[in-house]
Amino acid sequence: MLVRLLSRQRVLPNFQHTSSNIKSFFSTMTDYPMILSERPAVCSLVPPGECQFTPTFQSVPLLDRIPCGTGGTSFILRFGLPDATKSMGLSTCACVLAKAELMDTNKGEVVDVIRPYTPISANNQVGCFDLLIKDYGENGFMSKYLCEDLAVGGTVDFKHIDFNVKIQAPFKHKKIGIIAGGESI
Repeated sequence: MLVRLLSRQRVLPNFQHTSSNIKSFFSTMTDYPMILSERPAVCSLVPPGECQFTPTFQSVPLLDRIPCGTGGTSFILRFGLPDATKSMGLSTCACVLAKAELMDTNKGEVVDVIRPYTPISANNQVGCFDLLIKDYGENGFMSKYLCEDLAVGGTVDFKHIDFNVKIQAPFKHKKIGIIAGGESI
């Protein structure tokens, strides 16, 4: 059913609906929730310029919404990719921009809301990518839409901007300093 939905939305335009193809497609997706100690570490570095998302917004479907943690305020959102036969190809320290047309109750009109997100999935994950998003409810335009309002199968526009890529690993320096900041840290 989901594969047929994806093919109708041109995410998988040439997908053959055989049972072995469908089983193969879904075998690339990791089941959630997962136990991190059972998932081996993967080094899958990708140089800048190989991301499936281009500087033009592309629509991809929400494949799954998985509650994460306690309190029901954070979710792992799994999205499809433009080419479901490949990995996302996003380089380390890069992000994608999500765009949705949402009603601004203050202005009384529909506006484009754009937010940056850094995927939590590794580059060996084929056909989809995951975002960990905290739902800020009424205080979060995009987070409320993604975590509460967007139906599974609905689409969101994403793009990647190359100049947003930072210094890539492996680093030349023997010692580096890291500052952690942002939400949920």
